[in-house]
Amino acid sequence: MALEGTLRDFSFADILQLISLQRKTGVLTLKGSENVVTISFLEGRIVGADALNQHRADRLGLILLRTGKISESQLEDALREQEESLKRLGRILIERGYARQEDVRWALEQQILQIVYRVFRWKDGEYHFSQETDIDFDRDLVVPMSADSIIMEGARMTDEWPFIEQRIPDRSVVFVKTDPRKQVTVVESDEEDFGDFAFDFAEAPDEPVAPPEEVQEENGGLRLTHRQLEVYLLVNGRDSVSEIVLKSPYVEFETCKALADLLDRGLVREASQAEVARTLRQEAGEAGIERRFSLASLPWLALPFLALLGIALSMIPRNPLNPLLHEGGRFFERYILESGSHYQIHQVLRGVEAYRELRGSIPSSLEDLVEGGFLSPDEARDPWGRTYRLIMRGQTLLIAGSDRRGELVPLLMVSRRLPPENGGTATPGGPGITLLD
Repeated sequence: MALEGTLRDFSFADILQLISLQRKTGVLTLKGSENVVTISFLEGRIVGADALNQHRADRLGLILLRTGKISESQLEDALREQEESLKRLGRILIERGYARQEDVRWALEQQILQIVYRVFRWKDGEYHFSQETDIDFDRDLVVPMSADSIIMEGARMTDEWPFIEQRIPDRSVVFVKTDPRKQVTVVESDEEDFGDFAFDFAEAPDEPVAPPEEVQEENGGLRLTHRQLEVYLLVNGRDSVSEIVLKSPYVEFETCKALADLLDRGLVREASQAEVARTLRQEAGEAGIERRFSLASLPWLALPFLALLGIALSMIPRNPLNPLLHEGGRFFERYILESGSHYQIHQVLRGVEAYRELRGSIPSSLEDLVEGGFLSPDEARDPWGRTYRLIMRGQTLLIAGSDRRGELVPLLMVSRRLPPENGGTATPGGPGITLLD
């Protein structure tokens, strides 16, 4: 008898249990409104899972990267080889010595579980089980998993997801610590403690929760599990919930659960747009300072040469034989100012990205960035007092500036391809250009 139907008539947990009890070997295909998932079984045990629209958090390389098992350069090298050889990424990482076999085995298990757990949240969809005599999977790296334990964990997640989504209905929200100076006491065990997990199971999401002063403390410090602490440390006033999920070493459910717990206990709160903009501007400024030339980082013997170089440069505009004095003596000044203008253009770009992250759309003009606190009035104008131009072509944003004569130059043009707004699908750029200001 063929095993097929809809999830309205036969739940996903019941399907897994039936395949497990009958020790079936084959592939279960589930088609939902937004995704198609395939789950492979060997004698009733799960040995693989894949999704047509795979979440970034489910990618093997990202799982190993965010847990510190491999570096970003190692992942890039392995991905390049995978494109050429079409070998499995896990095998490449092991053969190159970038990752240990047990780490890749654990990451593959996490990848499978995250894909399977998401199906438990589907409200509807079609399923079909194709029975096979054998299943192709990497027997050295994948350990068959019991469906019974996955069913129990999936049922727990299904019960608790509504309360988590009640606290965090929007994944684009940005959280900030209420008191970053608070001392933290780490609880030895990460076992679930319903005393620590202080959910308010009220029907209405806007019912009041315990204020921050009622948070349970020990010796003046916060009591957090290791999981809660790691998620707490990811809260920085800049990254959204979606970005924290990508950076977290835990699966999506555990990360969101920890965030909801921290929110209920008053340890984090939603950041305002002004706070996020201020954080982004501060980090952009710090990054610019780090890139600047630092005398402290130079050998002390270089300091006399730098002093002589400074004197020589200061004399350049005064030397009548200097070729840099051409064009009325403004060549030297122009290139200094253009370099400063190039830096300001990147500041405008960061402002646009911050605006889009918080508002979900591209600003219609530079005035929108200034009014929203994403850019200062001075940053919106070049050294000659002219405003920069924002040009949108398809999904590509171009920020352009001009030289002192008002002419466009390549040095003062920066383009960036932006992701589709509101999570939509990118549309190819048409022949026209939209001038945003």
